[in-house]
Amino acid sequence: MRDDIQTLIGHYSETIKERGVVPEGILWPNAPDLAIRFEVLLGGARLDKSTATRPVRLLDLGCGPAFLLDYLAANQADAHVDYTGVDVAEVMIGHARARWPDHRFELRDVRELPFPDEAFDFCIACGVFTARFGNSYRTMVDFAQSTLSAIWKSVQGGLAFNVMSKHVDWERDDLFHWPLDDIMEFCKASLSRHVILRLDYGLWEASVTVLREPVRLTSLVPQPWLGSAER
Repeated sequence: MRDDIQTLIGHYSETIKERGVVPEGILWPNAPDLAIRFEVLLGGARLDKSTATRPVRLLDLGCGPAFLLDYLAANQADAHVDYTGVDVAEVMIGHARARWPDHRFELRDVRELPFPDEAFDFCIACGVFTARFGNSYRTMVDFAQSTLSAIWKSVQGGLAFNVMSKHVDWERDDLFHWPLDDIMEFCKASLSRHVILRLDYGLWEASVTVLREPVRLTSLVPQPWLGSAER
């Protein structure tokens, strides 16, 4: 097991043991903010109940105790998702399987054992790259880049992740504040240039959605609207 994730596993394993299987147990301040994060990160997955012809194959990277499944069930969206949860911490996978025995969970470092090409439609990584604890900043950059690169081949539509924002009143040494320009440079070079950056949802973080294809926008103005021959 690589040193970068050993540090993170140690911290999360201790906190969930001390605080229980609640958002605070995996170092989220509260459940309402976690729901906001899920809503934002799932935006690129397009869980459209009316037009989907099959469930979206969704990978929950760093799934923890699978709180994403609670969110999906609470919003009547679980039937529209073919879910797979992955984590590097055995204790997290144990809690996830106990809470959701009918779903698929794997103990896996995707860098060491990547999934097959296009195994999923979309991947979200909520909180995987927000805390660094004892890891150096450079280690966290390498960890994020290597993990996202390993996942990219496995997703047909795209992926989404969050990091702590650099645009804050003050930074914490135990958190990972990754500059937006650096994120965009990496995504364009190694993933895709079709990137959505969001900092508009009230939390001190940035959510990044990377898509294989550009978003198809629709115009409210009838076409053609400029240079028409009609007078």
